[in-house]
Amino acid sequence: MSKTIIAIVGRDRPGLVHLVSKVLATHGGNIEEVNQTTLKGQFAGLFSINAPDSLDEGLLDRALAEALTGTDLSYFVAPPASPDEPTQFPVMEPYVITLQGASSPDLIPGITQTVASFDANIDNLRALTLSDDLGVAPQVLVLEISVPTTVQQRVFRQALSLTAEELGIEVNLQHRDIFEALHRL
Repeated sequence: MSKTIIAIVGRDRPGLVHLVSKVLATHGGNIEEVNQTTLKGQFAGLFSINAPDSLDEGLLDRALAEALTGTDLSYFVAPPASPDEPTQFPVMEPYVITLQGASSPDLIPGITQTVASFDANIDNLRALTLSDDLGVAPQVLVLEISVPTTVQQRVFRQALSLTAEELGIEVNLQHRDIFEALHRL
């Protein structure tokens, strides 16, 4: 079995996940993970499939092209990762960063630079700019990240606070287990 990632982007309409999943299943692709969202009327989906080694990628490509004809969707099929190239990741701990403040072009680059400087990985990022009733559009960001266990949490927290102060925003860092427990109440 091989792992393949398929990305699909374009104008949203009902039934797209069904359409794509049916094509994949017809060719023996079992969807192991999917991340799909709609943003400003545009569909974006990432499908991770486990496919038989006998999967004819050309046949799958033609089937996707045919199924998506007339849908205004574009797709990309990433070649499966080679088993000869194992990816080594350090041991990580999951955290959630929440940010709130005035929308700014520097906000996402600023905070993600700090996260990257600690070799932390962003697993999921959501940003939402709220309505501009007072002349300043507030923005809320939620980053689910994985931080190497070798990172000193106090130093990481201080770096995030310094970046937030420079950007004029509020920041909160919580271990994901604590974040989820608090939001279950």
